[in-house]
Amino acid sequence: MDSLNQFCITRLTFCDNDLIRRGFELAYHDTQHTANPLEISAKVASFALLDYGLDQAGESGKVLLTITQPWLSNASMLPVAKIKDRLVLQLGDDIEPDPITLTALQQIRAKGFLIALSGYEPDDTRKPLLSGVDIVTVNCQKFILGDLKKVHTELRKYPLTLMAGRIESWQAFEKIRAIGFDLYQGSFIGKPELLDTPKNSANRLLLVKLMTLLFDDNSSIDKIEKVIEQEPTLFYRLLKFVNSAAYRLPNKIDSLHQAVIYIGTETLRTLVAILVWAKDDHKAYTVLPQILTRAKACELIARDRGLAPADRYFTLGFLSLLDVAMDQPLDKLIPSLSISDEMQKALLEDEGALAEVLNFVRQWEKANWSILEQHPMFSLERTPQLMQQAQRWALETEQEMQKL
Repeated sequence: MDSLNQFCITRLTFCDNDLIRRGFELAYHDTQHTANPLEISAKVASFALLDYGLDQAGESGKVLLTITQPWLSNASMLPVAKIKDRLVLQLGDDIEPDPITLTALQQIRAKGFLIALSGYEPDDTRKPLLSGVDIVTVNCQKFILGDLKKVHTELRKYPLTLMAGRIESWQAFEKIRAIGFDLYQGSFIGKPELLDTPKNSANRLLLVKLMTLLFDDNSSIDKIEKVIEQEPTLFYRLLKFVNSAAYRLPNKIDSLHQAVIYIGTETLRTLVAILVWAKDDHKAYTVLPQILTRAKACELIARDRGLAPADRYFTLGFLSLLDVAMDQPLDKLIPSLSISDEMQKALLEDEGALAEVLNFVRQWEKANWSILEQHPMFSLERTPQLMQQAQRWALETEQEMQKL
């Protein structure tokens, strides 16, 4: 079985006293029981941030993601972009209540994240963490009603949002609601919803190389972009991520350069680290030379014709072969990117000025000389030079990738 298909991801609703939904907790189910907690939590995080997207995973509410001990060891890598307003980082069972953990929690909260402690039980050894978190979920199945009232009173001494979890019936909910919790979760409000797991994958060696660049202060944006260009699925994920509603951008991001600039290296480090930890398998490399050649050809033709910004045309060529790279229909992939209408029409409806450049390159690839000779973009001298330049660039890029 493919490692990605070992995982089922579900979401469970939590609501307030008035039964208004306030968000979802994302959970994983490792059907083969082969992965470690870090790998699984990273897969859920990459799913929520890059594949399914916070807009779909959490709709308009908060999204609870479980983090494990290694995440706290790299607390400085957690993103500070607007996604922090949508995420609640929930501490996993492996996190110890020690001074190192409390220091890491302070760093995370200083960035604006909310921290949750789940499954609070009688005589819980994690009580020292209460001063470093914002939300505590109490496992109601571990308490009789009288003891639940006592632990509620005890927890109210802290400035916490209290969630009553593992409520299995409406009768239990009515009794627990009377105690005065802030949020409620359990099968009484609905069974966990199974979410479609993505087919996206990423070259792990390349991701490690990219993460190295992102931690090198001497690395340029140009170097970072060149590495991302070698990984079609990461390219796709980043565009989808930055165009999500969580960023509330006034204009759609259509180029990799814009995406990298807007996301910033700090958030990019986190996203890449998540993918490395998730151990995604690579499937798109075999078509990479074709993708790179077309993308570069579109960019070079645009520059030669004075069309700006030329990096949009690189993105255009890159996305036009995304269906081949990711083994999914283009009309399913492209709408999820939320790119500009002009780019979307060029890719899906073959319309507009962008489509003219893309179609010209396609005609060259098919060697349709009778059409090319009549095309206004064709130059007997310049066109072959530009196409050969694109091929050389793609070959050199692929050779560099082999060194990773």
